[in-house]
Amino acid sequence: MAPAYRAGERLLVNRLAYVARAPRPGDVVVVRDPAQSSRLLLKRVAARSGGSYVVLGDNRAASRDSRHFGPLRRREIIGKVLGRY
Repeated sequence: MAPAYRAGERLLVNRLAYVARAPRPGDVVVVRDPAQSSRLLLKRVAARSGGSYVVLGDNRAASRDSRHFGPLRRREIIGKVLGRY
């Protein structure tokens, strides 16, 4: 699958989107990289498991995601991507 977003694009991220509701499968989110907390990653929520979330990249052949670092906690999700400009 080709990536939906490309390097260098500017994204509009709603940091308050998940105050009232939990992330849902299909949502595109910005998350903190568990290996390097200063780095942000763009991922799609694939599933919810209890209080944790499985996130996957759109380019699965070249993506570092939950298959590598496991499920993420809610606090590691920065916000929901609303669009690009």
